[in-house]
Amino acid sequence: MNTIDSTRFAHGLHMYRLALAALFALAPVLRSQDPPVKPEDVVAVQKGDVPIIISAPHGGRRMLPGVSERRGAGVHMFVTIRDENTLELAEQFAAKLEKKIGKPYFVIARFDRKFVDVNRPPEGGYESDQAKPYYDSYHKALVTATAEVKKNWGRGLLLDLHGQATDLDAIYRGTADGKSVKALVDRFGKAALTGDKSVFGQLAKQGTKVIPANDSTNNEDRFFSGGHIIRTYGSHDGNAIDALQLELGGRLRLKRNLDDTSEKLAEAVHVFAKEYLPAEKVKPKK
Repeated sequence: MNTIDSTRFAHGLHMYRLALAALFALAPVLRSQDPPVKPEDVVAVQKGDVPIIISAPHGGRRMLPGVSERRGAGVHMFVTIRDENTLELAEQFAAKLEKKIGKPYFVIARFDRKFVDVNRPPEGGYESDQAKPYYDSYHKALVTATAEVKKNWGRGLLLDLHGQATDLDAIYRGTADGKSVKALVDRFGKAALTGDKSVFGQLAKQGTKVIPANDSTNNEDRFFSGGHIIRTYGSHDGNAIDALQLELGGRLRLKRNLDDTSEKLAEAVHVFAKEYLPAEKVKPKK
């Protein structure tokens, strides 16, 4: 390559880099000019016919045009990373559970967590007026589901699905150290949380590592003991819904393992439901 060709090549490479940089700089502007997404299009809701509710707040991928990304100023333990494949896991789990005992309720976020985090109180969950409708839509669906379960069955179970990378093969139990399952334990004893026919007891029986272990006296890990959802909808405040947070390790959420993981979850909940949940609806008072 002669001097003239080298100069031309360097100039062309420089112009290419400038164009690429301009394109990346323009991307947020272009995205903000896309048509807005309706909240109902990015919050998947299923009405159930058994007293079980599945929540999956952090597995979505959809962008929200016109909504600024969260920056997390002053937010404790700020996170925007997606809980990979928890959306797909929730859908498969719900489908398998329906075949075993009936259709569960579910509320699943399809929007990306970097815009809205519904597992935080409002002041930490979103940062713009444009984001508020998505946050409200998710919680409105949970309020509706928990109210219907309470009305129709008297009590029920909420399972909030998350992902963690601390132990790739384990599921961390989150109940706010027992607060979100207070009614369950008061009614049936500790066995309903960690015994052979509990959700976590069945998972351990299937060979899944549970943290803390069911026979342990240790408290729940402070990073995974439960977020806003189970602390809001759990039974410690006199609510009729007991709530479990399940933090699933990365290997359990690999695409090739989703069928196995969702089957184990469905069977564990199936056994729990037969032992601890009402089989029939409450008869209306005359």
